Amino acid sequence: MQQQRSQQTHIAFRSSYNLYYESIRTNNNQVNFASDSDAYKLSPSYMAECFGIMKVVEGCKGKTYGVRDEYRVSGQAARIMLDNIETKAIEYLRSDPILWIPSNIWFELIRRRVREIQRTQIFIVKKNPPNLGTLTGLLNHMLRSTISTPIVYDHHVRESLALLEYRNVLETAGMFFLQEFDLCSETCLEEVQQIDDVNVLALMGVNAKAQRDKAVGKVEGWKITESGMEGYPLGRTPTWNQLKTAISSSPATIMRPWVWLSSFSNIELSVERLVVAFTRHMWLMLTDEVLKGIRPYPKSLKESMKCWTMTSIDDTLASVAFEACNSGLHDHTGVTPGRMGPKSRAFVDRCSLFFPDPDASHKNNAQWSTLWEGDGYIAQFHRMMKTMEEEQRVLLKQGLCEVFSNLHCLPASGTRVWVQKNDAIVFITNPAYYRIDCIGRGGESQRRATRARRTMKLIKGKRIFAADLMDSQPFDADGNLRRKTERQKRREIHKKITMAKKNKRVPPPPRPRKSRSFPMDTGETLEEGDSMDVD
Repeated sequence: MQQQRSQQTHIAFRSSYNLYYESIRTNNNQVNFASDSDAYKLSPSYMAECFGIMKVVEGCKGKTYGVRDEYRVSGQAARIMLDNIETKAIEYLRSDPILWIPSNIWFELIRRRVREIQRTQIFIVKKNPPNLGTLTGLLNHMLRSTISTPIVYDHHVRESLALLEYRNVLETAGMFFLQEFDLCSETCLEEVQQIDDVNVLALMGVNAKAQRDKAVGKVEGWKITESGMEGYPLGRTPTWNQLKTAISSSPATIMRPWVWLSSFSNIELSVERLVVAFTRHMWLMLTDEVLKGIRPYPKSLKESMKCWTMTSIDDTLASVAFEACNSGLHDHTGVTPGRMGPKSRAFVDRCSLFFPDPDASHKNNAQWSTLWEGDGYIAQFHRMMKTMEEEQRVLLKQGLCEVFSNLHCLPASGTRVWVQKNDAIVFITNPAYYRIDCIGRGGESQRRATRARRTMKLIKGKRIFAADLMDSQPFDADGNLRRKTERQKRREIHKKITMAKKNKRVPPPPRPRKSRSFPMDTGETLEEGDSMDVD
């Protein structure tokens, strides 16, 4: 409330708010959220806090929370207000001053707001603008404001809010939005500080200065790139080393975005089912430690193909390494003059790697074997092929090849399903989406990549993955019963036999009873007329 209006009404403070804060209120009533430095680095604590808030808010959709309208007034104004307070309160409620919103609509808005702020933070960290620290403080303040009314301690956050007229917007609109936030611009937001100063870098951590300097150099590089051809960032015929470097450092500048083709709407249903199962099972193999987003679980062909786009992969995994593919990068004469190293496998040929024939060489590999058995998508593919005629098999493989040739990226699979290099999961990009014509000549020698050092467990254990795979398809289509392996069936039968045998009660053997003679001296005899009294 403005000071002039406060003096006129004798109201020092007024606050109207929802009581849904009770759902996330701690025992000590202290709000603890990840720091700005955690958000700056996308640490696991920051990701866990965001997902925790969304989980709590999701559970509030079926509950009802009230509202409060608080006043802080002077003593003279309080005496006037307290006269006939009950009558005034009834008249106030009759005026219908409260806007009632269904819980599912309101909490869905809060959940989406938290999720979109988190996604924006992930994007700008990957983008690394020169004012990343300033933007992080501003977004983290907006994230805290969804569940509480935080106190702003940092000077750069107060300065940013003042430049954006935060208080004036709240007094009129009741909610704050960054309508001028442009993810495609160099600094994303023109109204705030454009380059982080030493005070901001000190709050963000020890590596913040080096990251800021790298961002400043990247912006200068973008300006130089924009001066060239717009549709070809590296030119029409870059060298192989230039292409590899660009794909590994900034693949979004070289790769065209993935687009859904209308021809896929008429694809065979069997092809769609196999691609959906392939996508689900591949992502299900990864441990939770390598994920920073939600594990993909597509329900259609379009969602499955979208899971293999560069943007979706970058949002899902904590660390990713994209590599270039030199297949099909030849000129009009069929020659690839600047290619170095062995020829890569084309994406259409990679279909036979992920959907192999029953006699393929990697059948007995440790990582691949689970997918060949039981509920694995390769086993489903083989069972489906057995029920088809030869013409149907050919159409099925053609449909799969068509889908694979239009995927944006694929895992760099070989003898292993998932390949890791320096704690990053390796993906191969599709040359069909490169912004180049072909590979040009270059005299630079290709550097040998350093040997991968495995420091993190990437793939789940075979038994854990088999159990998760069974849980993802818990019922049998024929008998509507839980599928069990032969070993589990044998163990259950053996357990029933042994437990019944162990728990069978055997009564104790009866004790033999010996007849005892009446105690008397051998020398004494009873006469016939004598009697004995027994107490």
